[in-house]
Formats: sequence, structure tokens, C-alpha cells
Amino acid sequence: MTPRKPTLHDVAAGAGVSIAAASFALRGKTGVSDDTRDRVLAVARELGYRVNVPARSLRTARSAAVGLLLPVGTTHLPYYTDFAFGVVDAADRHGLSVILLPHRDDAAGGAPSAFVDGYIVIDASVEDVGVRALLDSGRPVVSGEHVFGAAGRASASVAIDHTGALARLLDHLYERGAQNIAAILPPDGTAWSRELAETYARWTSDRGRRHISRHISFVPTTDEVSAAVSDVLDIPGVDALVVAPSGSAPATLAAAARAGRRVGDDLLVAACVDEPAHALLSPTVTSIDLEARALGSACLDLLVEVWDAGELADPVRVAEARLIVRGSTAGRRPAV
Repeated sequence: MTPRKPTLHDVAAGAGVSIAAASFALRGKTGVSDDTRDRVLAVARELGYRVNVPARSLRTARSAAVGLLLPVGTTHLPYYTDFAFGVVDAADRHGLSVILLPHRDDAAGGAPSAFVDGYIVIDASVEDVGVRALLDSGRPVVSGEHVFGAAGRASASVAIDHTGALARLLDHLYERGAQNIAAILPPDGTAWSRELAETYARWTSDRGRRHISRHISFVPTTDEVSAAVSDVLDIPGVDALVVAPSGSAPATLAAAARAGRRVGDDLLVAACVDEPAHALLSPTVTSIDLEARALGSACLDLLVEVWDAGELADPVRVAEARLIVRGSTAGRRPAV
């Protein structure tokens, strides 16, 4: 069996530094201390790490730019803008530029940009012709979350543990006394939406609870959110509501108020994607913080790893989310 070649990730782990710091040290760039540089170089020599010269030459001789493709219609949503800024943060550390790519309605033009050396996508699906064009471009593609319907085609991925995060949120609502938790979910078509739907179905089944869910658009309108919330609140006994699509919390609170429900008291409400507005709404909204900016940075760092090492032994990295408890789940008490 051919021994695995050491990667930039191995060097960074052995030296106890970030991937960006290891890359800086190996490339002789400023931004790391002499002690850090010496330690990284020593670990690289010990592991027998060698920079992938063709890949490095490809990157530096061409554009030193990365293409970023966000889901259609999401550039106004805080989660995706934070992700994009995270990509830019890491690109700046690596001396790279980031180009926000347009969406295509057909694949006739091939990849959205020929002037980049690799791509980053998030919440992507092969149902999107632009995503398919990137995967067929011959250039590395790193995805935030798995590319839905394209197992193994992306060069690498950083995936959030949505199963664990949503289970913790549902457990929190249950511990606060909620007996019938409804879910407003995005449509099938992304790895994120599939993981949320499967986790909610499994959690309710395992506890013998009612399965009450509605699916709305990935980027829903206010009216769409309001209609779905009103629909589930017409069902007797619903005492908690989890809303998944980004940007849905304000419309959810407004619809609950129109239904005569007191959020944080007789109705618990939580969101699957935290946003700055959630700390300003009344009541403030309990949310899952997916740490989008850190996710974006991790994807760019992973793309640099792909350039340096070629094929990775561990192309999928798992990131954890955290639950932020706020006023919208402050009421009720555990059932006795």
C-alpha cells in the first residue's frame, strides 16, 4: 500500500498552529513569528511534507483568485453575507482574491468564471446548473455543507453537524415543557434541508410526539412564512415552533401575535439559523448559531489545503454549532 502523503493539515496539527499560519510559514510570508515559522518548518521536514509545486504554480501563475457561489437569492441574508466575509477574511490571509460568481440559467457557458483557480460553494445542489458547471470545470471545489446529489464530486467539504444541533434545540424545547413541537422547514434539495427534516422526523418518532411540519421556500417571502405559521398554529395543542429558513423569525413572531399567542409564554419559538436581528426582536429569539463567518474561513483554508496536497485523506471536516437560548423559549416549565 502506498503511504499517505503528509498534508498541510498534518503540518499545522503537528506544529500546533492554524492551517493559515502553517501556510504563511511554509511560503515565507510575514504574519507569523520566527518561533512559529521555525516550528512549522521543523515539523514539515520531520513529516517529509512537500508543497505540491504544480498546484502552487497553477495558483500563482494564473489568477490567485477564488470563485464564490452563493445560493440563488441569498445575498441579502446575514448568514450568507457572513459566510462570504469569512471566505474573504481567509483569502486575505493567503494573499488571494475572491470573485462573487453570478448564477446561470443554463450550462451553455460552462463554469461561471474562467479567471479563478478554484471554487467555494455553500448549500449547493446539482439541481443548479451553475453548480454542475463548477464540478465539471476540472478545478477544485470546496463546499460549505455537502453538495446535494453529488457525493464525492467536490474536492472537500466543511459540514456542520445539524443533526446534533437540531436535536439539542428540540431537547431544550421539550425540557421547557413543550409537548407538540411544529417545524417550518425548507424544501428538499440541499444537504442542510434533508438533514433537518430527517432529524425532526426521527426525534418526534423516538419520543412518540406528533409530527407537525410545513415546507416553505428556501428564501421565503413574509407572506409565505406567515401563512405556514398560521396554518400550524390552527392545530390544537401546538405549543412550540421551530422555524428553519433564514430571515423567517420576524414574520414568525408577527404571525404568532396575530394568532393571539404569547411567544416565550404559551408558545415557544426558536430558529435554526441565528442572525443579528434575533437579539433585537421582542422577545429575543433562541437560535442555532452556525458561525457562518468561521465556516467561510474554514472552507477557504481547506481549498488551500487541496491546492497544496492534491487529494486529501480526510476531505470532509465537521463543524459544531452552538445553541443560543433567549427570551422566546424562556416560558413554560418541564412537565411533571
